[in-house]
Amino acid sequence: MKFKAIFLVFVISIFCIALHTGPAFSQQADTCQPNTICAHPGNMLKYNISLRDMNSSQTYSFGNMVDANNINLVQSQDDKSGVQNTTMILNLKTGFAHSPQDVNAVRPFLEVLASPINYSKSDPSVTQLVTDFNGFKRTALVAFHSSENSTSKIVYDIETGILLEEHSSEIITIGGNPEIVDFTDKLASTNMISSDSDAMKNMKSNVSIPKWVKTTAKMWSQGDVQDSEFTNAIQYLISNGIMQIPHQTSGSSSSQTIPTWLKHSTSMWADGQTTDNEFVQSIQWLITKGIVQVGN
Repeated sequence: MKFKAIFLVFVISIFCIALHTGPAFSQQADTCQPNTICAHPGNMLKYNISLRDMNSSQTYSFGNMVDANNINLVQSQDDKSGVQNTTMILNLKTGFAHSPQDVNAVRPFLEVLASPINYSKSDPSVTQLVTDFNGFKRTALVAFHSSENSTSKIVYDIETGILLEEHSSEIITIGGNPEIVDFTDKLASTNMISSDSDAMKNMKSNVSIPKWVKTTAKMWSQGDVQDSEFTNAIQYLISNGIMQIPHQTSGSSSSQTIPTWLKHSTSMWADGQTTDNEFVQSIQWLITKGIVQVGN
């Protein structure tokens, strides 16, 4: 799938995925070696996937340990053609999975990264924020990417390395006509996250946005108001010190359109599914890139 291939390249370029060497170890319940994937027998991840008008789900079930470093993994793809299971063996130290029948057929397993996640703290496209997963407040890393014909957003849980969400929009030519194609992959359920992040247990969000701004944002995400009304609401947040205009803001991107994933994430925020902090930081990144423009 073209979108998945683009996402693999994007993740590898943003987060340093390297081979880890060192003494062998056995994964014990509730314990993990640093710089490895923290997964145990019985763990599960389920994602809801949307590509254009097609919906599907993908479940990863971790089985028994093969040896000190490797664990059995079953990927179940459920779509309109039925359920298809694929068995893999995941190396918890390297982050690569391979077929039991062919050790050379390997691919990076990007649904869970080695933790703590290795990334460049000076990279302006990566930000840390507070997000919500099934009622739990989690600290996450969000990486944005934007080009002339595509935008991408990926969100990873910092403590577990679990992929929480990815969204990409790309203009492609279908039947000679350009179309915007959206791809979304969102974590629906897992038994690997069952509490607030350690850093969040004694911390509250430092951003509070008026209800009318959420109402305007919700209407904008549904196409009921113009972009100008949405940017006026953003200007209000800036004028009242709720949101800061980032430094090094670009003013040369007026030809870019607001990415479609922003309407999706804005709708989720307006419905209380993500935090005020996450919404503010998404907008700040777009202002930095000149995609959302507001007056000073």
